[in-house]
Amino acid sequence: MYALVRTGGKQYRVEEGKSLRVDQLLGAPGSTVELGEVLVMGDGDNLTVGTPLVEGARVLATVAEQGRARKVVVFRYKAKTRSRKKTGHRQHYTRLVVEDILAAGQEPKPKRAMPAAGEEPAAVATKGRRRRVKADAQTAAPDTDAALEPEAAPPAEAPAVVPEADEAASAEAPAKRSRRKKEETE
Repeated sequence: MYALVRTGGKQYRVEEGKSLRVDQLLGAPGSTVELGEVLVMGDGDNLTVGTPLVEGARVLATVAEQGRARKVVVFRYKAKTRSRKKTGHRQHYTRLVVEDILAAGQEPKPKRAMPAAGEEPAAVATKGRRRRVKADAQTAAPDTDAALEPEAAPPAEAPAVVPEADEAASAEAPAKRSRRKKEETE
């Protein structure tokens, strides 16, 4: 099932379980948002077109993230007058995950059970190389019994580097030479 919804002056095609990025909506991550301006609903061969909206239809979504888009640089320039102005803009956005697409009179599906307060949810692979490595490290089996113990004391801090010793070490080290000079001397 899919629907076309209007929010923030734009129209989006949404499907259950998919995520989309819309202009900023109020709501903390994890809260539920209802999009009431449904223009079209489709389910296989059945298509319901609103005039302009489908009466009673709504889309329920969960706020996954509040963020800001990449910077857009605005550069104004007038030739021969030394007039120029550079500004930037970062648009706020909300990432939504569509939970239900409901026609008139339909009730939302019951939500999945959340893990108990003592249990941790399973790690989810996320975008980005660093995050993926972190998620894999969390799911990996511990090699020692130390991981089963309560939090261990933090490691002792390394002694501070004495500037005098650092200067002496750098004076003893040979001076860096460029590759060309090394080839000439060899």
